[in-house]
Amino acid sequence: MLPKFQEIAKGIGIDLDSYEKLLADTIGADSSNFKYLIDKIFATKGKRIRPMLVYLSAKIFGKANIHTDRAALIVEILHNATLIHDDIVDEAELRRNTPTINATQGNKVAVLTGDYLMAKAIGMAAANGEHTIIDMLMPTVCTMSEGELLQLDTADFSTDESRYFDIIFRKTVSLIASCMKIGAYTAGANEQQIAAIGKIGEKIGYIFQIKDDMLDYSANGKTGKESGNDIKENKVTMPLICAWNNMTDNEQADFKQLWKSQRTAENIEQIRKTVVAKGGMEGCQKRTNEIKEEVFSLIGTLPQSDYCTYLKQITEYIIEREN
Repeated sequence: MLPKFQEIAKGIGIDLDSYEKLLADTIGADSSNFKYLIDKIFATKGKRIRPMLVYLSAKIFGKANIHTDRAALIVEILHNATLIHDDIVDEAELRRNTPTINATQGNKVAVLTGDYLMAKAIGMAAANGEHTIIDMLMPTVCTMSEGELLQLDTADFSTDESRYFDIIFRKTVSLIASCMKIGAYTAGANEQQIAAIGKIGEKIGYIFQIKDDMLDYSANGKTGKESGNDIKENKVTMPLICAWNNMTDNEQADFKQLWKSQRTAENIEQIRKTVVAKGGMEGCQKRTNEIKEEVFSLIGTLPQSDYCTYLKQITEYIIEREN
Protein backbone atom coordinates (compact mmCIF):
# COMPACT_ATOMS: atom_id res chain seq x y z
CA MET A 1 0.00 0.00 0.00
CA LEU A 2 1.27 3.45 -0.91
CA PRO A 3 2.38 5.46 2.17
CA LYS A 4 0.40 8.55 3.11
CA PHE A 5 1.79 11.96 2.25
CA GLN A 6 2.75 12.65 5.89
CA GLU A 7 4.58 9.30 6.07
CA ILE A 8 6.56 10.08 2.93
CA ALA A 9 7.51 13.46 4.40
CA LYS A 10 8.60 11.82 7.65
CA GLY A 11 10.74 9.32 5.75
CA ILE A 12 12.43 12.15 3.87
CA GLY A 13 13.10 13.84 7.20
CA ILE A 14 10.72 16.73 6.68
CA ASP A 15 8.72 17.80 9.72
CA LEU A 16 5.62 19.27 8.11
CA ASP A 17 4.52 20.80 11.43
CA SER A 18 7.87 22.60 11.72
CA TYR A 19 7.56 23.79 8.14
CA GLU A 20 4.06 25.10 8.84
CA LYS A 21 5.40 26.99 11.85
CA LEU A 22 8.23 28.42 9.75
CA LEU A 23 5.72 29.49 7.10
CA ALA A 24 3.36 30.92 9.72
CA ASP A 25 6.20 32.86 11.37
CA THR A 26 7.24 34.26 7.99
CA ILE A 27 3.70 35.29 7.12
CA GLY A 28 2.87 36.30 10.70
CA ALA A 29 5.67 38.85 10.70
CA ASP A 30 3.57 40.84 8.27
CA SER A 31 1.97 43.90 9.83
CA SER A 32 0.39 45.28 6.65
CA ASN A 33 -3.26 45.85 5.86
CA PHE A 34 -3.16 42.53 3.98
CA LYS A 35 -2.42 40.51 7.13
CA TYR A 36 -5.96 39.27 7.76
CA LEU A 37 -6.22 38.08 4.15
CA ILE A 38 -2.78 36.46 4.18
CA ASP A 39 -3.62 34.65 7.42
CA LYS A 40 -6.84 33.37 5.84
CA ILE A 41 -5.03 32.07 2.75
CA PHE A 42 -2.43 30.09 4.65
CA ALA A 43 -4.85 28.84 7.29
CA THR A 44 -6.37 26.60 4.59
CA LYS A 45 -3.35 24.39 4.19
CA GLY A 46 -2.45 22.92 0.83
CA LYS A 47 -0.52 19.69 0.46
CA ARG A 48 2.84 21.51 0.37
CA ILE A 49 4.04 19.27 -2.46
CA ARG A 50 6.21 22.01 -3.96
CA PRO A 51 8.23 22.78 -0.82
CA MET A 52 8.55 19.04 -0.18
CA LEU A 53 10.09 18.65 -3.65
CA VAL A 54 12.51 21.49 -2.85
CA TYR A 55 13.69 19.68 0.28
CA LEU A 56 13.79 16.25 -1.34
CA SER A 57 15.81 17.51 -4.29
CA ALA A 58 18.30 19.11 -1.93
CA LYS A 59 18.70 15.85 0.01
CA ILE A 60 19.24 13.81 -3.14
CA PHE A 61 22.37 15.86 -3.86
CA GLY A 62 23.50 16.90 -0.39
CA LYS A 63 21.94 18.42 2.71
CA ALA A 64 19.06 20.80 3.25
CA ASN A 65 20.15 24.08 4.81
CA ILE A 66 18.94 27.62 5.50
CA HIS A 67 18.99 28.38 1.76
CA THR A 68 16.73 25.37 1.21
CA ASP A 69 14.38 26.63 3.93
CA ARG A 70 14.13 30.02 2.22
CA ALA A 71 13.60 28.45 -1.20
CA ALA A 72 10.79 26.25 0.18
CA LEU A 73 9.10 29.28 1.72
CA ILE A 74 9.52 31.44 -1.38
CA VAL A 75 8.03 28.88 -3.77
CA GLU A 76 5.03 28.22 -1.49
CA ILE A 77 4.28 31.92 -1.08
CA LEU A 78 4.68 32.45 -4.81
CA HIS A 79 2.50 29.43 -5.58
CA ASN A 80 -0.31 30.77 -3.41
CA ALA A 81 -0.07 34.13 -5.16
CA THR A 82 -0.60 32.43 -8.52
CA LEU A 83 -3.57 30.46 -7.13
CA ILE A 84 -5.28 33.70 -6.12
CA HIS A 85 -4.83 35.07 -9.64
CA ASP A 86 -6.00 31.77 -11.17
CA ASP A 87 -9.18 31.89 -9.10
CA ILE A 88 -9.92 35.38 -10.43
CA VAL A 89 -9.45 34.28 -14.04
CA ASP A 90 -11.55 31.13 -13.48
CA GLU A 91 -14.18 32.98 -11.44
CA ALA A 92 -13.75 30.16 -8.91
CA GLU A 93 -15.75 30.31 -5.70
CA LEU A 94 -13.99 27.55 -3.75
CA ARG A 95 -10.38 26.68 -3.04
CA ARG A 96 -9.55 23.91 -0.53
CA ASN A 97 -13.22 23.80 0.51
CA THR A 98 -13.04 27.48 1.47
CA PRO A 99 -14.56 30.49 -0.33
CA THR A 100 -11.95 32.23 -2.49
CA ILE A 101 -10.86 35.82 -1.88
CA ASN A 102 -12.40 36.94 -5.15
CA ALA A 103 -15.72 35.38 -4.08
CA THR A 104 -15.74 37.04 -0.66
CA GLN A 105 -13.77 40.26 -1.19
CA GLY A 106 -14.10 40.91 -4.92
CA ASN A 107 -11.61 40.83 -7.78
CA LYS A 108 -9.85 44.10 -6.92
CA VAL A 109 -8.87 42.96 -3.46
CA ALA A 110 -7.92 39.52 -4.78
CA VAL A 111 -5.64 40.96 -7.50
CA LEU A 112 -3.87 43.20 -5.01
CA THR A 113 -3.49 40.37 -2.50
CA GLY A 114 -1.92 38.12 -5.14
CA ASP A 115 0.40 40.93 -6.23
CA TYR A 116 1.36 41.55 -2.61
CA LEU A 117 2.29 37.90 -2.06
CA MET A 118 4.42 37.87 -5.21
CA ALA A 119 6.23 40.99 -4.02
CA LYS A 120 6.69 39.43 -0.57
CA ALA A 121 8.28 36.30 -2.06
CA ILE A 122 10.66 38.33 -4.22
CA GLY A 123 11.41 40.69 -1.34
CA MET A 124 12.26 37.80 0.97
CA ALA A 125 14.73 36.43 -1.57
CA ALA A 126 16.31 39.83 -2.19
CA ALA A 127 16.59 40.68 1.51
CA ASN A 128 18.52 37.47 2.15
CA GLY A 129 20.78 37.71 -0.90
CA GLU A 130 19.12 34.75 -2.66
CA HIS A 131 19.64 36.33 -6.06
CA THR A 132 20.11 33.03 -7.90
CA ILE A 133 16.74 31.81 -6.62
CA ILE A 134 15.14 34.97 -8.01
CA ASP A 135 16.94 34.45 -11.31
CA MET A 136 15.65 30.86 -11.48
CA LEU A 137 12.06 31.71 -10.53
CA MET A 138 11.25 34.89 -12.43
CA PRO A 139 11.25 33.32 -15.92
CA THR A 140 8.94 30.67 -14.48
CA VAL A 141 6.47 33.31 -13.28
CA CYS A 142 6.36 34.81 -16.78
CA THR A 143 5.92 31.35 -18.31
CA MET A 144 3.00 30.58 -15.98
CA SER A 145 1.17 33.72 -17.09
CA GLU A 146 1.73 32.76 -20.73
CA GLY A 147 0.20 29.35 -20.03
CA GLU A 148 -2.96 30.87 -18.57
CA LEU A 149 -3.29 33.17 -21.59
CA LEU A 150 -2.85 30.26 -24.00
CA GLN A 151 -5.52 28.25 -22.19
CA LEU A 152 -8.05 31.05 -22.64
CA ASP A 153 -7.86 30.33 -26.38
CA THR A 154 -8.70 26.60 -26.32
CA ALA A 155 -12.48 26.63 -26.53
CA ASP A 156 -12.62 25.96 -30.28
CA PHE A 157 -11.35 22.35 -30.10
CA SER A 158 -8.10 23.30 -31.81
CA THR A 159 -6.27 21.88 -28.80
CA ASP A 160 -4.60 18.52 -29.32
CA GLU A 161 -2.31 16.70 -26.90
CA SER A 162 0.76 18.55 -28.16
CA ARG A 163 -0.73 21.99 -27.53
CA TYR A 164 -2.22 20.86 -24.24
CA PHE A 165 1.24 19.79 -23.05
CA ASP A 166 2.63 23.14 -24.14
CA ILE A 167 -0.02 24.94 -22.08
CA ILE A 168 0.44 22.87 -18.92
CA PHE A 169 4.23 23.12 -19.21
CA ARG A 170 3.84 26.84 -18.89
CA LYS A 171 1.11 27.00 -16.23
CA THR A 172 2.15 24.14 -13.92
CA VAL A 173 5.13 22.07 -15.01
CA SER A 174 7.62 24.95 -15.10
CA LEU A 175 7.15 25.77 -11.39
CA ILE A 176 7.45 22.16 -10.24
CA ALA A 177 10.60 21.75 -12.32
CA SER A 178 11.96 24.97 -10.83
CA CYS A 179 11.27 23.69 -7.30
CA MET A 180 13.47 20.69 -7.92
CA LYS A 181 16.21 22.67 -9.64
CA ILE A 182 16.28 25.25 -6.86
CA GLY A 183 16.41 22.54 -4.19
CA ALA A 184 19.36 20.90 -5.90
CA TYR A 185 21.07 24.30 -6.28
CA THR A 186 20.77 25.04 -2.54
CA ALA A 187 22.56 21.74 -1.78
CA GLY A 188 25.46 22.57 -4.11
CA ALA A 189 24.54 20.38 -7.10
CA ASN A 190 26.38 21.07 -10.34
CA GLU A 191 24.75 22.31 -13.54
CA GLN A 192 24.39 18.82 -15.01
CA GLN A 193 22.72 17.52 -11.85
CA ILE A 194 20.40 20.54 -11.67
CA ALA A 195 19.35 19.97 -15.29
CA ALA A 196 18.76 16.24 -14.63
CA ILE A 197 16.53 16.79 -11.60
CA GLY A 198 14.73 19.56 -13.47
CA LYS A 199 13.81 17.11 -16.23
CA ILE A 200 12.36 14.75 -13.63
CA GLY A 201 10.45 17.68 -12.15
CA GLU A 202 8.98 18.45 -15.55
CA LYS A 203 7.58 14.95 -15.94
CA ILE A 204 6.19 14.96 -12.39
CA GLY A 205 4.60 18.31 -13.24
CA TYR A 206 2.88 16.83 -16.28
CA ILE A 207 1.49 14.02 -14.11
CA PHE A 208 0.34 16.53 -11.50
CA GLN A 209 -1.63 18.68 -13.97
CA ILE A 210 -3.18 15.75 -15.83
CA LYS A 211 -4.37 14.40 -12.48
CA ASP A 212 -5.69 17.85 -11.53
CA ASP A 213 -7.65 17.95 -14.78
CA MET A 214 -9.02 14.47 -14.09
CA LEU A 215 -10.23 15.60 -10.67
CA ASP A 216 -12.20 18.40 -12.31
CA TYR A 217 -14.26 15.69 -14.03
CA SER A 218 -14.56 13.70 -10.83
CA ALA A 219 -17.78 13.45 -8.87
CA ASN A 220 -16.16 12.25 -5.62
CA GLY A 221 -16.67 15.58 -3.82
CA LYS A 222 -13.20 15.40 -2.25
CA THR A 223 -11.32 17.85 -4.43
CA GLY A 224 -11.93 20.96 -2.35
CA LYS A 225 -12.76 22.85 -5.54
CA GLU A 226 -15.82 23.18 -7.72
CA SER A 227 -16.20 20.14 -9.95
CA GLY A 228 -16.67 21.01 -13.61
CA ASN A 229 -14.94 24.38 -13.39
CA ASP A 230 -12.80 23.63 -16.46
CA ILE A 231 -15.99 22.87 -18.39
CA LYS A 232 -17.58 26.09 -17.19
CA GLU A 233 -14.49 28.00 -18.38
CA ASN A 234 -14.44 26.17 -21.76
CA LYS A 235 -11.00 24.69 -21.05
CA VAL A 236 -10.10 21.77 -23.27
CA THR A 237 -8.04 19.50 -21.02
CA MET A 238 -6.65 15.97 -21.17
CA PRO A 239 -9.82 14.06 -20.18
CA LEU A 240 -11.76 15.78 -22.95
CA ILE A 241 -8.94 15.22 -25.48
CA CYS A 242 -8.81 11.50 -24.64
CA ALA A 243 -12.60 11.17 -24.87
CA TRP A 244 -12.72 13.19 -28.11
CA ASN A 245 -10.21 10.84 -29.74
CA ASN A 246 -12.48 7.89 -28.87
CA MET A 247 -15.59 9.40 -30.51
CA THR A 248 -16.94 8.70 -33.96
CA ASP A 249 -17.43 11.60 -36.37
CA ASN A 250 -21.14 11.76 -35.50
CA GLU A 251 -20.40 11.65 -31.79
CA GLN A 252 -17.87 14.45 -32.18
CA ALA A 253 -20.41 16.59 -34.01
CA ASP A 254 -22.99 16.02 -31.26
CA PHE A 255 -20.43 16.73 -28.55
CA LYS A 256 -19.25 19.93 -30.18
CA GLN A 257 -22.84 21.17 -30.21
CA LEU A 258 -23.16 20.23 -26.54
CA TRP A 259 -19.90 22.04 -25.76
CA LYS A 260 -21.03 25.22 -27.50
CA SER A 261 -24.38 25.25 -25.70
CA GLN A 262 -25.09 27.54 -22.77
CA ARG A 263 -23.37 26.46 -19.58
CA THR A 264 -25.98 25.33 -17.11
CA ALA A 265 -25.63 22.81 -14.29
CA GLU A 266 -27.32 20.24 -16.55
CA ASN A 267 -25.04 21.03 -19.50
CA ILE A 268 -21.90 20.73 -17.36
CA GLU A 269 -23.02 17.40 -15.93
CA GLN A 270 -23.89 16.06 -19.39
CA ILE A 271 -20.44 17.02 -20.69
CA ARG A 272 -18.78 15.44 -17.66
CA LYS A 273 -20.71 12.18 -18.03
CA THR A 274 -19.98 12.01 -21.77
CA VAL A 275 -16.24 12.50 -21.24
CA VAL A 276 -16.20 9.79 -18.56
CA ALA A 277 -18.30 7.41 -20.69
CA LYS A 278 -16.00 7.83 -23.71
CA GLY A 279 -12.90 6.80 -21.78
CA GLY A 280 -11.51 10.21 -20.88
CA MET A 281 -10.38 9.14 -17.43
CA GLU A 282 -8.89 5.84 -18.58
CA GLY A 283 -6.94 7.66 -21.29
CA CYS A 284 -5.51 10.06 -18.73
CA GLN A 285 -4.60 7.22 -16.39
CA LYS A 286 -2.77 5.44 -19.20
CA ARG A 287 -0.85 8.62 -20.03
CA THR A 288 0.15 9.32 -16.43
CA ASN A 289 1.37 5.74 -16.02
CA GLU A 290 3.50 6.10 -19.16
CA ILE A 291 5.05 9.31 -17.83
CA LYS A 292 5.57 7.65 -14.43
CA GLU A 293 7.72 4.98 -16.08
CA GLU A 294 9.78 7.75 -17.68
CA VAL A 295 10.20 9.37 -14.25
CA PHE A 296 11.32 6.09 -12.69
CA SER A 297 13.82 5.53 -15.49
CA LEU A 298 15.32 8.99 -15.00
CA ILE A 299 15.45 8.50 -11.22
CA GLY A 300 17.65 5.49 -11.94
CA THR A 301 20.32 7.85 -13.31
CA LEU A 302 20.56 9.83 -10.04
CA PRO A 303 22.88 9.10 -7.10
CA GLN A 304 20.98 6.21 -5.52
CA SER A 305 19.70 6.52 -1.96
CA ASP A 306 16.48 6.17 0.01
CA TYR A 307 15.58 9.65 -1.23
CA CYS A 308 15.15 8.25 -4.74
CA THR A 309 12.63 5.78 -3.36
CA TYR A 310 10.73 8.65 -1.74
CA LEU A 311 10.72 10.52 -5.03
CA LYS A 312 9.07 7.50 -6.63
CA GLN A 313 6.53 7.38 -3.80
CA ILE A 314 5.66 11.06 -4.27
CA THR A 315 5.13 10.40 -7.97
CA GLU A 316 2.78 7.52 -7.12
CA TYR A 317 1.00 9.68 -4.55
CA ILE A 318 0.35 12.42 -7.12
CA ILE A 319 -1.19 9.84 -9.46
CA GLU A 320 -3.41 8.30 -6.77
CA ARG A 321 -4.44 11.45 -4.85
CA GLU A 322 -8.11 12.36 -4.58
CA ASN A 323 -7.71 16.13 -4.10
